[in-house]
Amino acid sequence: MTERSTSEAFLRPRPGILNPRAFQRFKVASTSVTLDVMVYRLHLSDKRPLVIIHSMEYPMPPSETFCEQMWQAGYQVIFIRRPGFGGSQALPPPLLEDDQVHSGAAAVSEAALLSLLLQSLALEDIVLLSVGSANAISYRLCKLNRSITFSVFANTVFNQDLWDVFRPKWLQSMLRQTLVSKSGLKIAAQGLKTLLNTRPIWFYKQFLQKSTGDLKYLSDNEQDFAKSAEILQNVTDEFAFYDIRMSLVPDPLLKDSYFEGLDAVILSGGETSFRWQTRLTEEAERLSLPVQFAPSGDVFVPYASPEALLAILPAVDQPAPSKSLMA
Repeated sequence: MTERSTSEAFLRPRPGILNPRAFQRFKVASTSVTLDVMVYRLHLSDKRPLVIIHSMEYPMPPSETFCEQMWQAGYQVIFIRRPGFGGSQALPPPLLEDDQVHSGAAAVSEAALLSLLLQSLALEDIVLLSVGSANAISYRLCKLNRSITFSVFANTVFNQDLWDVFRPKWLQSMLRQTLVSKSGLKIAAQGLKTLLNTRPIWFYKQFLQKSTGDLKYLSDNEQDFAKSAEILQNVTDEFAFYDIRMSLVPDPLLKDSYFEGLDAVILSGGETSFRWQTRLTEEAERLSLPVQFAPSGDVFVPYASPEALLAILPAVDQPAPSKSLMA
């Protein structure tokens, strides 16, 4: 994979594209950090950018079918592989120390890095879609970057005490272990990596068992899920601790007025439990955020219910053109 910078205009149109979801390694301006970026159809267009930040369990872009549906609706999917996944350079180890994770410094640093990447790409009028554990990063990112004008927080937990909703039960126990102690973290991580190596599709079927919409998305995209499992086997234990903690432990940053002045919405799947929906609605009311429940999906609700996603996105009439990378 070639490393590129903005000055190389690495997203020019290219004839004869065989894989419109191919990744390109991008060197973030004014840093030594490289991140893997997937721009649907490989070049920036005049369509409105739909920037997607992924959850830990699935560091893969949405399907080509999803990306094309967004394209036809006036949106161009731009998927960023977060630091520490695949070819994206990891956060510095000192940032993943316990005190940095607990204070939120690691999450702020990741959000700042992603914001710098968006600035380097010269994107404007961005719609930000974050999924699952990425929401802890994205609700920081949307305050850092003024080019983000609308945010969708999909399958977000916020400050809900909902350990019991995770299925199957053995996975719930594994997740709890990761936050109890470093030895518990290593045991749980090793168990998960063994499953991902030997039975990746079975693992995802177990993980997604509550939602027929998620299972359908898995069935239609098994090759992507196999690749996801391969990538996850190389994620460090320290990053797993950071990501899970930021998702499942109450975040003191989320004060009642945190989202005041921001244009944002929560998207959740209708195939979640009544308790999940009730607690999510309570948190949303506290944070003054609207909630939309899609008819299908849970973990992958925007991908399982793309029509529901499009229904809450701002209407696209005349997309603002992206700045030329050669400017």
